[in-house]
Amino acid sequence: MLVKEIKDGQQESYDDLMQRHQQKVYRIAYSFARSEQGAMDITQNVFLKAYENIGRFREDSQFKTWLTRISYNEGRNWVRKNKNHSVHEDLNSHVAEASSPVTQEDEYLASENKTILLRSLYELNTKYRLAIVLRYFENYSIRDIAETLNCSEGVVKNMLFRSLQKLKKYLTMTEFGEDNEYRKRN
Repeated sequence: MLVKEIKDGQQESYDDLMQRHQQKVYRIAYSFARSEQGAMDITQNVFLKAYENIGRFREDSQFKTWLTRISYNEGRNWVRKNKNHSVHEDLNSHVAEASSPVTQEDEYLASENKTILLRSLYELNTKYRLAIVLRYFENYSIRDIAETLNCSEGVVKNMLFRSLQKLKKYLTMTEFGEDNEYRKRN
């Protein structure tokens, strides 16, 4: 296991571990920062903290859960430090993992849909947004999300249900051009 190798002092194993989890950490970081630079700062801090504290990792949970918890905490810290900082959303650079559309029209529509989806995710509070990202973008189990967010599985299920309801409502309102109305009411 890579974690054991790292604890034994094998630096190259940490590089492998970092590469394996880099995209996941970046996506979580981006959900907090909403900018490429902020996400990169958070990601760098996450991997630095993970490296400094790898000796404390108890192998009674999965490494990805431990790393996600660090990502969550670093994201929250970043938001607190930068709450007065103006954040510019670079939505198009964030989501690049979707399959490439065939035509320019398909590409445009896919880009518009990604933008609308990301904006709707930003309407959720931080914990709810992270639960959605972990469940539907990172394929975490309910148990892993509960462990990461330090809550019960029932709370996670409730958060996911409520988040999906809010997303559906927001997306419906956006489709009918009622985006500003929705923000005023919620």
